[in-house]
Amino acid sequence: MLDSNVHDLVVANPSARDAINRCANDGRLKLIATHVQRDELLLAPADKRDALLCVYGKAMRVDTRGAVWGVSRWDEARYGSDDENAPIDALMSGNPRHAEDALIASSAAGEADVLVTNETRLASKIRRAGFSIEVWSWPQFVAWIGCDG
Repeated sequence: MLDSNVHDLVVANPSARDAINRCANDGRLKLIATHVQRDELLLAPADKRDALLCVYGKAMRVDTRGAVWGVSRWDEARYGSDDENAPIDALMSGNPRHAEDALIASSAAGEADVLVTNETRLASKIRRAGFSIEVWSWPQFVAWIGCDG
């Protein structure tokens, strides 16, 4: 799963975009996304929006794991028990500005093998919150797909 902040990097790097397409076409890579990524990408400036959404369009859509009032699209979210939602609350730490990151992390933990992010502190926040998901940086992902950068 690609964090929303990675889509800019894909758009800016044609060789990475080509490598992603190759990996997806040969079955080594399966992109997964939720409405949260789409909603964040729709906020991009108009001149970048179509290119960003093109990256998003390559992903299989899944419902978010958990829901946050005011962020979740209720027909695109899976509700969970208090125990299942505890890591979402922990990652948000009472700050609703972290709701998108929490929903992406929760969804990645439930649906993906890896979450790729360009946010350097997100991996440690995810671990502290109790999510079980491998988190890669953009350079790690680029190396995995066999791209020079």
